[in-house]
Amino acid sequence: MARQFKLEVLEAFTGGLNFRSDQFNLAENESPDMLNVTVDPRGGIRQRDGVDRRNTTALSADVKGMWALYTDSGTSQLLVNYGTTVAHSASTNFTTVSGITARTSGSRVYGMTMNNIAYGVSYDKPSFKWDGSSGADLGTTLDGSAGNFPQAQYVAFWNNFAWAGYTYESSTGYKYRLRWSNANNPEKWSAADYVDIDKGEHGDYITGLVPAGDRLLVFKSNSVYAVYGFDSDSFQVTTATNNVGSIPESSPVSSTFGTFFWHADQGVYVYDGQQFIWLFSKLQPAIEDGRIDNLTTNPPQLAWGNNKLYVSVDWTEDGATTRRTFMYDPTMGEGGSWTMSDIDAGPLYAYRPPNSSPTVYAGCVANTGVVVDVEDAQNRTTDRYASTAVSHITSYFTTRWVVGRDPIVKKRWGRPRVVLSAESTLTLPVQIYKDYDKSSQTNSFDLSITGKTSDSLWGTAKWDDADPDSSYLAKWDAIARNLTADVVNLPTLGTAQSISMKVNGPSTNNHWEVNALAFTYTPRRLR
Repeated sequence: MARQFKLEVLEAFTGGLNFRSDQFNLAENESPDMLNVTVDPRGGIRQRDGVDRRNTTALSADVKGMWALYTDSGTSQLLVNYGTTVAHSASTNFTTVSGITARTSGSRVYGMTMNNIAYGVSYDKPSFKWDGSSGADLGTTLDGSAGNFPQAQYVAFWNNFAWAGYTYESSTGYKYRLRWSNANNPEKWSAADYVDIDKGEHGDYITGLVPAGDRLLVFKSNSVYAVYGFDSDSFQVTTATNNVGSIPESSPVSSTFGTFFWHADQGVYVYDGQQFIWLFSKLQPAIEDGRIDNLTTNPPQLAWGNNKLYVSVDWTEDGATTRRTFMYDPTMGEGGSWTMSDIDAGPLYAYRPPNSSPTVYAGCVANTGVVVDVEDAQNRTTDRYASTAVSHITSYFTTRWVVGRDPIVKKRWGRPRVVLSAESTLTLPVQIYKDYDKSSQTNSFDLSITGKTSDSLWGTAKWDDADPDSSYLAKWDAIARNLTADVVNLPTLGTAQSISMKVNGPSTNNHWEVNALAFTYTPRRLR
């Protein structure tokens, strides 16, 4: 009697990355290890798009802070601070903002735009303004007179007021103080318009300000507060939670899904206006074992763009510390889907010029003085950090352990099938692991796909009339992306209790995508 093969298919990877050491508890759509790939909402895994530098001329030091100037006349400029300098960029390279006091080297500027003017604060230096062509320091007189702005660490625009938190007044720091300007006038501040939020409460202090609809969220290290109201007579502060807060200078962000922030050594939370939800359970092991590192000395950075959350962290592995950037899509999988990249990103900023295409920028760490576009929607096949040089994107993903409904019984594994898509001819190296052992591969194969080419391109193809001088000569146009899909068979895998497959990206600079994996097996009888 012929043996009847059984089939196990992996056709959705929307659960994303899960670092749990107990791999038996991974969901069917999760992966224990992936790098530089994204998850398609329809279920496939594809190589991420490359990053591209904004400035061809690198700045002399790492970028510490980013914000933007937008005006109703159409001016859009990205602003950064690095070293002791603040600079602006309308499209590519940065130009120094003149007319303002030099910043303390290594400090971070936080900024906002109000009334067509960008304002910046950096705690120990005078606050300043920039109108797109000229800059000026602002005074610190808080008596309602014009031309002033308190020194502070954090700043925000909410409900027609400018807000400053963690202030520095008369050479004294007030880590718990929140001030607001006169209505519709960010350069007039009254001395009495402030509140000290839970002064001295467990040593907690302000770590971020985030406008969130009908409230201004004030973050501390271990608590979050909400400010409501319309003017100095109606503003009130309520406690949202005393259980979680934000790491200093990690930049909580607001989105359509809520306000995201990084709390202590627990990772990312989201506040949806009603409750605080922990989103980092799948990645928590990387904090516990020290791979996600330096949380206080080089804190995680957050930005929201392209309907995804970007989170950059220090990553220590094999004795080397680099920067890794995680992407979180709240719409996929149960509780959202995480992926990981090796994008060199320190501070992150969602750049949203009115009536123009938004994107997400990052200030690099390893690539000193470079600002890159990190949004994954550009169809770039390489990373470009330098002015001309491009770098290859090393990508891969690993399947969960495939056990054929029984983790104990040995099986005879047949020939796996892979539904593979690519834009050109390429080869993907594949490693096979068996019996819950990832220490060494047991088999290695190559997945190859041949790109489809055509002579029907602009200026070459002819139809309807063979005479090139004919008025009826017609020519085809070329499509932008020539995606080829194929079902590729691998050799038999042999006997094992379980199988895991690691699919590596090609050595060439090409996009690739895996949409499904099918494993055939025959169970062996228990003895």
